[in-house]
Amino acid sequence: MGMKHGRVSPNLDQHMADEMNCKGNYYCSRLRAACDFRIVDLPSDELVAWIVAQGLPFDSLYFYGAERPIYISYGPQHKHDIWTFTEKGTPTRKGLKAWRDRPTSSKG
Repeated sequence: MGMKHGRVSPNLDQHMADEMNCKGNYYCSRLRAACDFRIVDLPSDELVAWIVAQGLPFDSLYFYGAERPIYISYGPQHKHDIWTFTEKGTPTRKGLKAWRDRPTSSKG
């Protein structure tokens, strides 16, 4: 999420979208956009399972826990990289299959 060595790194952060600096260069060469969000009363693991089940395009998705927001980025690559984190914050790449087998909520 734009972090390099524990610091914010705008050149890696798709939150910057297609914003340009005063010299006309993109802040982030990855382009497109990213956001962090959570849906009230819907556990984030169910949201991730729904996104995967729908086959929605995305570059990266970071899952921090059922009661925390997710990070999702969208761009031309559509890598479908899903990352989860250990209790110590170590990122772990999860494949789509791990989420496809999870049931989605019956709330809608």
